[in-house]
Amino acid sequence: MGCVMRCLLLGMLLLAGGTAGAATLRVGPDEAVRSIAEAARMARDGDVVEIVAANYSGDVAVWTQDRLTIRGIGGRPVVSAAGRSAEGKGIWVIRGTDVLVENIVFRGARVPDRNGSGIRHELGRLTVRNCLFEDNEMGILTANRGSLVLIVENSEFAHGVLVRPHLSHLLYAGRIARLEVRGSYFHHGLVGHLLKSRARVSLIEYSRLTDEKDGRASYEMDFPNGGEVILVGNLVQQSARTENERMISFGAEGLIYGRNAIFLSSNTLMDDLPDGGEFLSIWSPGRVSVKAFNNLLVSACSGLSCVEGRIRQGAHKMHDRQLPWRGNIFPWTSGNRHVYGVDTGSSLMEGAYRPKPDGNFSSLDPGRAGDIPLVPRREYQHPAHSRALPASLSTVPGAFQP
Repeated sequence: MGCVMRCLLLGMLLLAGGTAGAATLRVGPDEAVRSIAEAARMARDGDVVEIVAANYSGDVAVWTQDRLTIRGIGGRPVVSAAGRSAEGKGIWVIRGTDVLVENIVFRGARVPDRNGSGIRHELGRLTVRNCLFEDNEMGILTANRGSLVLIVENSEFAHGVLVRPHLSHLLYAGRIARLEVRGSYFHHGLVGHLLKSRARVSLIEYSRLTDEKDGRASYEMDFPNGGEVILVGNLVQQSARTENERMISFGAEGLIYGRNAIFLSSNTLMDDLPDGGEFLSIWSPGRVSVKAFNNLLVSACSGLSCVEGRIRQGAHKMHDRQLPWRGNIFPWTSGNRHVYGVDTGSSLMEGAYRPKPDGNFSSLDPGRAGDIPLVPRREYQHPAHSRALPASLSTVPGAFQP
């Protein structure tokens, strides 16, 4: 597109946007701007880019604008890599500050170094909302930059790919300031982890990280460099086909931050390994604060002694000290997954392992992790959403309330 035509189009879009300083650019097969890549070149700081629901094959882009909103309208547009990549990194590369991406599907990212991302986040604060990432070498991958903030809300990450000798993670936050994930669904990893974060602070709330029956993820969550990790109200499940018996790992590659702590409050952790694995592994003895309140832990390993043994096994990396699991429930299952005092539901999809209303459960006050309350205020709702809990509700252990 020539300069004159581009300027005319941009002038028309500025008028349509309604303000002198910002434009609303609409992209679609029948719109004046038909290519996402062209919109990325035309957009200016503060603009809104609306992408009409359609298939955008190979329409990769680099976004450098600040205060930018990019959203799908009329349904979710599907942006597939189709063998192409932006800068050899992924489908979209985002280098603007304070960017919002919502209601878009990213599919099929592949690059030569096998780190092909649905989104590569390289600068500033990025919020991703109501998006789907599937069949990518990495769903979202961030740069290692201490100023970055990544917020993910109500999004789905699915079906990792096998990219040996590297690992394909559904979400991989590098050494950034902060990662926040809430109301999101991670499932069907393949050798890599469902979520991996090297962030200084990682807050994972009201989300579902489950390998389902046939997933083959390694860790469900990995925090290899420690930091401050806060897990509230999540459903976490390890399949019998897992590549690693540990569900949540902390500090496996060495601690790099001055403060290293992990808080688990009102989570439901389910392990389908017949011989049992580990709910939580702490790899740096004596240097990590661990607080766990009001969690529900479920094992396919028969017998209470088996479940308790798994907790002790995970604590071996803390000088054999029993992890401070307070107010938690350790039910056990037989072959038919019966859990005492807990409603298993008809399927995992329907919020299985919800405590029965007449169950004799009580929960402790978990307090706060800094300025973050550890009492659950919401509850995961499938798929990839959460709902508010009544303020007056007296909570019971686990991610789901009666």
